[in-house]
Amino acid sequence: MSFKFNFDVDIDADSNGGCAAGEVDTINHGVAALACVEEDTAENIAAPYESIPMSIPRASSIVVDAIFCRGQRLWKRQIDDVQFQLAQQDSLDDDVLDAVKQAMTMGSTATDVIKNQYEGGLKTWECSMDLLAYLIDHCGDLFGANERPRVLEVGCGTALPSLYLLTHLPNARVCLQDYNRDVIELITIPNVLANTALAPDSTSTGDELQASSDTESCEIDIDYRRTQVLFGDDTDQIIGARTIPELTSEETNDADTRLLQRSDIQQRCAFVSGDWANFAEAARTRGQEHSFDLILTSETIYETSSYKRLHDLLECMLARPSPDAGHAHVPMVLVAAKSIYFGLSGSVLSFEQYVRSRGIFAIESIWQSGGSMGRELLRMTWRN
Repeated sequence: MSFKFNFDVDIDADSNGGCAAGEVDTINHGVAALACVEEDTAENIAAPYESIPMSIPRASSIVVDAIFCRGQRLWKRQIDDVQFQLAQQDSLDDDVLDAVKQAMTMGSTATDVIKNQYEGGLKTWECSMDLLAYLIDHCGDLFGANERPRVLEVGCGTALPSLYLLTHLPNARVCLQDYNRDVIELITIPNVLANTALAPDSTSTGDELQASSDTESCEIDIDYRRTQVLFGDDTDQIIGARTIPELTSEETNDADTRLLQRSDIQQRCAFVSGDWANFAEAARTRGQEHSFDLILTSETIYETSSYKRLHDLLECMLARPSPDAGHAHVPMVLVAAKSIYFGLSGSVLSFEQYVRSRGIFAIESIWQSGGSMGRELLRMTWRN
């Protein structure tokens, strides 16, 4: 089948979670929070829908850390490397990246959320690790070997769950959405590239791999790849003969195009940014509702005021069950969240109650972390 994966480009589409733990005063908190559910007003819906093309960062290299889960290794860009890239871009429009810059200066872990400006996409939130672990354990149960799953990650940020699917399901098509365009361009796209088209290779590409007993990182040498794809074995002779031994802007563009064409990742992955209401409206306007077999989302239910917009987006984007009885996969949403968000209005219980009150989806808990800071995985499917 064919569907417009990023609403701009046609793409042919012929028990266990976690890693960490919370207190669950669920009943009282959930009922109180549900009573306070309010819809965001139109003026609070700030970020417009944008479809973002995949591009290689305009940097000579990117530095990534290895993330290990269930014996699997994924690469994630360092926040310090993002700060370094921004510092090198002298022509940067300061107004464009104010929210992300502000978040990065609030602390080295970039944990803060700035309402209606920045939604935490620089950080790998612990519930996304729970979702990643669940996918590693159950990916084979979700999809058959010959299926071509269409996956949407809502509020993706570093996108680790989707990175696993992209690297382990060669037929998967994945759309990655975050509130902030800057997060998509500075974090999400580099992470996708670091696990696919620009995957570290210390044996042949000049990458510098550093490993200790408990950490692993790599500086991916993008300029080396660029010169090799343009000049091959003649690189040293051609670049060395120049007064300024650098690639021109035109050569960089040409090299980046060629590097991306070496992989099928542009055909398998799309990126969008903006508020959920605007994303859903874009899909409806283009007649592209119900496009995804699996929707993933982590740490997105911390405020009850966002429940309606999130639910509306899920209702708009989740595929309807196939009438073909031989179709193995049941369309579903997987929600990873803390049982209670202390100091905030959201909780698992209040979200479950809200979903049931809408009467569109069935919802159930499929994994719980236990411990003093509880976390859960929820599964949502169409009601019969």
